[in-house]
Amino acid sequence: MQQTGGGHENILGALLNDSYKLVMTYSFFQNKMENDQTAFELIFRKCPFGGQYVIFAGLNEVVRYIKNFKFTEEEIEFVKKNILPSDANQKFFDYLRNLDSSQIKIRAMPEGSICFPKEPLISIEGPQGICQLIETAVINLVSFPSLIATNASRMRQLAGQAHLLEFGLRRAQGPDGGMSATQYSYLGGFDGTSNMMAGLKLGIPVSGTIAHSFVTSFSELNDVESAELNGVNIKLRAIEYHKKMGIKTNQGELASFIAYAQSCSNNFLCLVDTYHTLKSGIPNFLAVAFALDDAGIKAKGIRLDSGDLAQLSIQAKELFKHYGDQFQKDISHLKVAASNDINEEALKDFIKKGHKIDIFGIGTHLVTCQKQPALGLVYKLVECKNQIVMKLSEEYDKTTFPGQKNVYRVYTKSDQCVDIITSINYLPENNEFKCIDHISKQRYHIKPTFIENLLQPVDYDYVPDLQTAKKYCTKQMKDFNGKVTRLDNPQKHLVLMSTEYYQMFQSKYDEIAIEEVIE
Repeated sequence: MQQTGGGHENILGALLNDSYKLVMTYSFFQNKMENDQTAFELIFRKCPFGGQYVIFAGLNEVVRYIKNFKFTEEEIEFVKKNILPSDANQKFFDYLRNLDSSQIKIRAMPEGSICFPKEPLISIEGPQGICQLIETAVINLVSFPSLIATNASRMRQLAGQAHLLEFGLRRAQGPDGGMSATQYSYLGGFDGTSNMMAGLKLGIPVSGTIAHSFVTSFSELNDVESAELNGVNIKLRAIEYHKKMGIKTNQGELASFIAYAQSCSNNFLCLVDTYHTLKSGIPNFLAVAFALDDAGIKAKGIRLDSGDLAQLSIQAKELFKHYGDQFQKDISHLKVAASNDINEEALKDFIKKGHKIDIFGIGTHLVTCQKQPALGLVYKLVECKNQIVMKLSEEYDKTTFPGQKNVYRVYTKSDQCVDIITSINYLPENNEFKCIDHISKQRYHIKPTFIENLLQPVDYDYVPDLQTAKKYCTKQMKDFNGKVTRLDNPQKHLVLMSTEYYQMFQSKYDEIAIEEVIE
């Protein structure tokens, strides 16, 4: 199968699947049920990270996967030898050989949507066999992307206007996990990445700086050659500024900054904590930055990677001003970037301390979702042979909502926003909804001024790309009720059932529930 999105090369085939799905499909085939018309829905039961919303992501890849679904001869041979009995019906392998997605219909929320528990993110309608076989990959292709996008959106809120860069490739769970994390953190609100492959494949802006190993590779000024930029000898000019500063700093570090500036003057952002951030790193950086300025080139700034990042950012800006005033240099463009195991709690702490950080480089806690590593998506059968299907559970939260449905997001003149689950063919009378909260049994009569049907048919030949999904997500986060999306004490979004759907739900529940006998 072709690559879909950020990664998955050579692995996203029909056998990227749990074996029981194949065994079930064989049993359906043996009972002539493989072509029964079914409907499945992808949902989650609980919002991650202690919040009250999820950003839906991964639709583009799901659609590409389903569109290209096909068993190869190699995969069929594997099934013959390793999964099914040796006397398996040979016609089943012809069935697999000819299986494709031509009869599947998809409805979905737009990628980048804000969504809530028990709402269908994707509705898939088609023959039993193939709808069963795509389950594992569909869950996989939405779960991690939605988790990453949600995590990123939360960090975006805390970062405010600061630039957010994803630095997690080396910490991610493998190359494919790294690519997915880059892709969906960008969708969720990050501005760029250090991951060059994501820049090449996905068009995500790429940024970076230098590592400590670069700085420590230089030990003295003789290690760096002189070079002119726009008629200015950067090495000699930087040494002049350094002498005028009248301080003693690490000369190897100064040499490394000169070398970096002379080779990559368009991206002069230095890591300054190799020896001492305030007494060596920042003064050395500024000496070279001022030399570049004399050549008409603007330095970008510094990166802090250890210590009290909030306090150091404040002190760094003070040093910028001090030396800028001394040499009559404009330092307003110089940025302070920070990295080093940054998470939500760290961002909140920076805010409390009044930090002056302009750029955050976030890796491990973003790409691994350490705070919650799984979303808990499920893919449930809701209709079979034109009959609604319902799963009961001793845990009420795991009871499924039967039947194909629509999800309406409605807005009222009092700025209320409510999601309403209805049967798929339900049309509100006079654009008004009579609803019920299926938990509290509170009833509502809602008169909206605007109605949005969240589940829309998906065209296989046109699924919005990453940039479109990112813009949609950004608008959603800007326009949605901040009481719901805020990180501290978020308010639960109201998700109701239309009265007609609730009656059907309750009727089906009563029909199949097992009575408990007490004597």
